[in-house]
Amino acid sequence: MNILGMDTTGTTLSVALSEDEALLSEIYIDSGKKHSQTLMAAVDDVLRLSGKDISDVDVFAVCVGPGSFTGIRIGVAACAAMAHAAGKPVAAVSTLDALMENAPKDGSIVCAVMDARREEVYTAAKQGAQTVVEECALPLKELVTKLLPGETVVFVGDAALKFEDKIRGYNPHSVFLPPQFIMQRASSVCALAYRQAQNDALLAYDELCPRYLRESQAERLRKESIGK
Repeated sequence: MNILGMDTTGTTLSVALSEDEALLSEIYIDSGKKHSQTLMAAVDDVLRLSGKDISDVDVFAVCVGPGSFTGIRIGVAACAAMAHAAGKPVAAVSTLDALMENAPKDGSIVCAVMDARREEVYTAAKQGAQTVVEECALPLKELVTKLLPGETVVFVGDAALKFEDKIRGYNPHSVFLPPQFIMQRASSVCALAYRQAQNDALLAYDELCPRYLRESQAERLRKESIGK
């Protein structure tokens, strides 16, 4: 089973191709260029480097959020379009789950944190298969109070880089993954998509929906204007 995985939900972009559980190729881009400029070129490159064609892809997988609203829309639209054209299923992957997938499976609590601005984070935390914090958006300080005191917590995501000093101040047992694993990686998207395929949890292209976790600024302003 060939799986094409994509993550466009953050400042970085990543695309990967796997065959079952084996990673064939992966591209990670942190150049500051817009994802709309780099995504399809990255898709072409991972296929070419793997000796595959788009027609060889069996499952198209994408992170559906949370994250950048624009980035999410770019990834979801591209994935749906390719799956529709190829007549293949899609896998909708949580960005937070994909980030946590980057961490070693050593029994520690793993917490994904993405910058949601206004001193808030998109977050989720797990310890093995057990959910410690459900997916949500909340202030960083409130998140830390939800994590078990005295436990080692492994942090991943862009907010782990941005708020590292604050996190260490709240929890001296904090651990941070190295740079090559702390940000989004499409290889983790492929791994989670493969499990979805094994569990018959794939979707049709038109069932693919963004997962924002909170309203956009434009939506909030619209509601405020109506309420006045």
